[in-house]
Amino acid sequence: MDTIDRALLAWHEWNSGWQPCASYPRDASFAGQYHSSSQWATPEDTDDVIDRHLVEQTARLLDPLVAALDVRLRIAINMAMRNFEAGASVWRNPRSPATQEADYARAKRLLAPKLMALGLIGREQVHVSA
Repeated sequence: MDTIDRALLAWHEWNSGWQPCASYPRDASFAGQYHSSSQWATPEDTDDVIDRHLVEQTARLLDPLVAALDVRLRIAINMAMRNFEAGASVWRNPRSPATQEADYARAKRLLAPKLMALGLIGREQVHVSA
């Protein structure tokens, strides 16, 4: 797993974790300035909050890049991420199983320069297979 895989996995987990709230709209005016106190937070709690914030920032940068890809490449990314999450190759690409690996590699090649431009990866960290 290279740096692009890790960035895409963080994006996928963040993207999969969002659940709509049925009770209030996301932009409810009464809750706009609400922030819970962190006076009882341990250093580990603070570290977790910082880590979640970094993952969310990375995912928000990646989201429009992935959305701009061809649907075939987006499916390949999602199948690869589901397999990374599972730790085994259990998910299959329903549309083009024969070209899954090639499509995923192409998606990574297309995303690599954009990720470098955003500063999410360095040139030495790109190991995209053909």
